[in-house]
Amino acid sequence: MDEELQRLVKKLGEAINDSINASPSVNAALEELREVGHDAFLVLEATIAFKEKPPPEESSTLSLTELTKDDQQFLRSLNIRLDPEE
Repeated sequence: MDEELQRLVKKLGEAINDSINASPSVNAALEELREVGHDAFLVLEATIAFKEKPPPEESSTLSLTELTKDDQQFLRSLNIRLDPEE
């Protein structure tokens, strides 16, 4: 794992930890356990899964070479010009 990815994963872990520590409901539940005589510790294990996104495609436009003759004929029947010179 490269250094930038490690830094981002560590930052995510710290954000999760901060959120849990700041949670009033989590703190209240832990306090209730302590009030009835138990030492309560919260230990969570998180699995963070990720994968690299594929590079974006260069173009999502359809080229005229990808149209069949039937496609072209159908588009012409709808008065859709395929070639600006038509």
